[in-house]
Amino acid sequence: MNALRVLIVEDEVIIAADLGYTLQSMGYSVTGTVRSGEAALESVAKTPPDLVLMDINLDGKLDGIETADAIHTTRDIPVIYLTAYADKLLLERAKITGPYGYLIKPYDERELRSVVEMAWYKHSLDKKIRESEDKFRALTENTPDILFSMDMDGVVTYISPQVNKYGFLEDEILGKKLRRIIHAADADRVERTMMHEMEKGAQFISEFRILDKWGAIFWFEVRCFLRIDISGTPVGIYGILRDISVRKNAQDAMNIANKKLNLLNQITRHDILNTITGLLGCVDMAKATQSATEKDQLLDDIKHLTRVIQNQITFTREYQEVGVHEPQWQNANAIIDTVTASFSKSGIAISADFDTIEIYADPLLEKVFYNLIDNAIRHGGRITRISISARVRDNDLILVFRDDGIGIEDNQKLEIFKRGVGKNTGMGLFLTAEILEITGIRIEEKGIYGKGACFEIRIPNGTWRYCRE
Repeated sequence: MNALRVLIVEDEVIIAADLGYTLQSMGYSVTGTVRSGEAALESVAKTPPDLVLMDINLDGKLDGIETADAIHTTRDIPVIYLTAYADKLLLERAKITGPYGYLIKPYDERELRSVVEMAWYKHSLDKKIRESEDKFRALTENTPDILFSMDMDGVVTYISPQVNKYGFLEDEILGKKLRRIIHAADADRVERTMMHEMEKGAQFISEFRILDKWGAIFWFEVRCFLRIDISGTPVGIYGILRDISVRKNAQDAMNIANKKLNLLNQITRHDILNTITGLLGCVDMAKATQSATEKDQLLDDIKHLTRVIQNQITFTREYQEVGVHEPQWQNANAIIDTVTASFSKSGIAISADFDTIEIYADPLLEKVFYNLIDNAIRHGGRITRISISARVRDNDLILVFRDDGIGIEDNQKLEIFKRGVGKNTGMGLFLTAEILEITGIRIEEKGIYGKGACFEIRIPNGTWRYCRE
């Protein structure tokens, strides 16, 4: 093992010589003896030592504290200060440079050895700790997951930089509850169940949404573990946040696909076949009857049934598009302008008055707005106007479509959103509800029968935002 190399920075020649002799007698190697800070910096650059014995009061422009600070800007070399004065202010100033020990002159050989050995041991230990921290930092900064720790009160004590991806700075979260980044609709549930499970000593696993700084929603899986001290007492919580949005979207897409497949099969195998059976029956009766009046009636029935089949097939084409493409942020005002232009010749006054907003929904959102206006015009009776407004309730956005038509009877307010219910195919409002449901948006009819229909679309917090300028 090579001898520890020591640089002596001391402006008193006799003390410097004595230090050099003593250190060498102890088995250490002396790389040089200099009297000024400037000379010390040159020596360190030319022959880097393992440790520096630094007198605080030196010849030259730099004192020992300034010299030590300059060394630390380029080198990781431990410094032990030498001083004849244990002045409090001087020691406070020296502390800033992170010394590994102090020697008060005069000193004895035993004290010198112990201070040097302890300084080198502590520096070696600190180096290992820094290397360990660097490895941990490299791991936490390069893993795609967000790593965090909390105390037993649920206050975040560490969170990895990956949280920046979602628009949050570490300092915004440290010292606060994790719920700060959890979607408001999930925060109470997660916080309550997490702390309950942790108190029992169990591992906690859950899924929830995070709302990023720009209003987008991400799904995360969280896994938490108790941190135990040597006495077995829980002192904190370690956790991992993993973005599972892709997996969640795939699961949702699979569920939507299965639901659509079952419904489309039902329509083609049941509804259309039943209609065709009725159609064939009308054909047979038309062929068998001798009455011109009855034949004309049957031909009208055949025409009607044919249009029913046509509408059913049209619906299957429209329905198969639901959930095919990922939801996206859409300007609701621009969509309404486009839709209302389609009804410019209807004679109905259509107005929309609310701040510009964006809604996170299926790309078929335009179909939703079209269906609501079309449904009002078709079934509103005496309708003369349609108004579209918006308001905020409990952080959710309520988008309201109101008309002055006949309205909807109380016993039909829920039924109208079911497939097959309605005066025509009964598919329009069903399709509307299906499109909205993909991103958790609900629709209800809240109008008063005889005074007009009122459809309220409730858009959850996190799936709407005021339009960015």
